[in-house]
Amino acid sequence: MTTDSPADVPAPQHKPDIYSRIMRFAPLYVIVFCIGIVVLVGFVRPFDSPAPAITLRDPLVGVDYDPTGAYMVIHNAGGADTLLSASTPAAASVQLQLFAPVDTTTSVVASGGVVANIGGLLTDVDQLDIPGFGDLRLQPGTAQLLLKGLVSPLTVGQQISITLQFKKAGAITVDATVATYDDIADRLLPPRLKLPGQ
Repeated sequence: MTTDSPADVPAPQHKPDIYSRIMRFAPLYVIVFCIGIVVLVGFVRPFDSPAPAITLRDPLVGVDYDPTGAYMVIHNAGGADTLLSASTPAAASVQLQLFAPVDTTTSVVASGGVVANIGGLLTDVDQLDIPGFGDLRLQPGTAQLLLKGLVSPLTVGQQISITLQFKKAGAITVDATVATYDDIADRLLPPRLKLPGQ
């Protein structure tokens, strides 16, 4: 009986352990993965916001004043957009206005001699942001379209065509109804925002 000498016995082969390799390079894999995500989101932009889906609700124009305000609810069932301008054949120009709060409170005389305190002023703006999947309410005390230089006096019940120009949605035209400011408040303002006596 012969025994193999230690020199004749083949040395055991060490196979690389794939798990130990993965663990050794795991931090590098995580860094490469994160860089890939940043490149994908930052440059390729696979998740672009959907197109805006604009509808105009309750379009109303105030009567008895020049300039006068136009109001409505701009409902957006899609991605965010921007209102850039507005026009109407009933007025020489239309200015976008936003209610900007101020530090002091100003008293104004409303209809019926009621004194209302307002903590801000309407200011001209170049554009109005339309939130995605939400509403922009053009209503007394928040924002409005100011119609300047009316072509002729307005009468209650009259229909006025107003075209709104959006950055993404393009031009949308709506027929607005001329109404008293009391009627506009009834239709567009929540009860807690109405002036006393309305």
